[in-house]
Amino acid sequence: MNKLKWLLQHMRTRTKIIISLLIIVLIVAGIIVRNLSVYVEEENYVPAASTESFRVALSVSPFSGNAFQKGYTYTAGNLTANNREDLERMYMSSGATEMYARIATKRYPTEDNLVNGEEDSNANYHTLEQGLELAHMAAKLKIPLNPELMLAYTYMDMDRQQAPNFEVYPEIFALQKGKQWEELTLDEMNVVLEAYGEFVATEILKTGATVENWNIGNEANYGFAGVSIGLKTAVNEKLEKVPGFMRHVYSVMCTNWLKKNIWKYNAVQMASVAKGIKNAYENLGLNSSKVKFSTHIATVVTTVHTAVTYFKTLKENGFPVDTAGISFYPSAPGVYIDKMVMYKKIVTAINKQVGIPVFIAEFSYPSGEVQGAYAGWSKTVKGYPHNEEGQAAIYHDVIEWGKTHGLIGIRYWAPDFSEWGSMSMFDYLDNGAKAKKILMDAIHEETN
Repeated sequence: MNKLKWLLQHMRTRTKIIISLLIIVLIVAGIIVRNLSVYVEEENYVPAASTESFRVALSVSPFSGNAFQKGYTYTAGNLTANNREDLERMYMSSGATEMYARIATKRYPTEDNLVNGEEDSNANYHTLEQGLELAHMAAKLKIPLNPELMLAYTYMDMDRQQAPNFEVYPEIFALQKGKQWEELTLDEMNVVLEAYGEFVATEILKTGATVENWNIGNEANYGFAGVSIGLKTAVNEKLEKVPGFMRHVYSVMCTNWLKKNIWKYNAVQMASVAKGIKNAYENLGLNSSKVKFSTHIATVVTTVHTAVTYFKTLKENGFPVDTAGISFYPSAPGVYIDKMVMYKKIVTAINKQVGIPVFIAEFSYPSGEVQGAYAGWSKTVKGYPHNEEGQAAIYHDVIEWGKTHGLIGIRYWAPDFSEWGSMSMFDYLDNGAKAKKILMDAIHEETN
């Protein structure tokens, strides 16, 4: 009898424990779901201070040159563009306030797209030579230029990392003293990075282009200039052995590991590039008092905590980051249930906790079916259907909310890129590209 009584009591206790655990799980799950899907406006919210006007960074893409070589003509209302300069003028009529040039360490285009024996679709789009062509155009059009120095040989983003290669810059390459990039210590890298920053900035500024914002790195979540997950480097030998798929796990669950093993080194590297850029202004007798620096990260698998920690780490380790850049693709898969919630939380958290404004370095949203390489980017954000009206509306709403909450500007990424499909600002028919509602609305609002 006592045994039965004990058993019943034990079962009741066990049931209570299970129920308690289930309640805790439900509470935690509810908190997580709320954090991922609900944005609550902070009372008396004050964004980070900034003296800049809002940057409408609508610029010809690195791919537009190919389109014109194929005979494309771009039209927007009564405006027609048969070359890159005309296309940028079209964007300026839509309110564009700056141009953009993404620059790799590859100096000149080559006849093939091979990099280390493998086909690389980005092999010839981001050379220094192309960047200087855009700088000359910006000077001619009297529109500021925002250069992005990737410090990768041909390309880098969240999923693809490359180390820089300076072999075609003899005086800079000599600073490696016969060592390969992966053999250099952090101090040895910094000597080279400063020299490269000074050289490239000098070449750009000599075109007559006005540059007040420099971006260093492209979606540098997992590394920069060879100190990256999956790459061999004497700076941190652990990195080479990290499987590529783990980068996204670290981003959500191991922010501190990224801080200690990558970001603190990247901050020092970026600071060296920035120092070289400042040297260029001084050497040319130009005023650098308004020069600002940024880098940008992807937000597909980034939490608010990760984003804040990233930019805090850069500041704490010497990179004078003035603006926090993010890529924001609302239709892409990601951690957050509602991408607009993610956007608002990241912007306000960076403003409040890091004390700097945010710039959307890459943005787009579909106006129809998403196909090809970006077929997975087909999520519909509530209230913004995949049509021209929805595409225009989300762009407008992101900007309008951002202007009062610490967003300093936005770049609609590759607006003229035909392979972007419905995420482009144009519809493509045969050899013609006709502006969609998103661009036409901008032109209308600017000119009326």
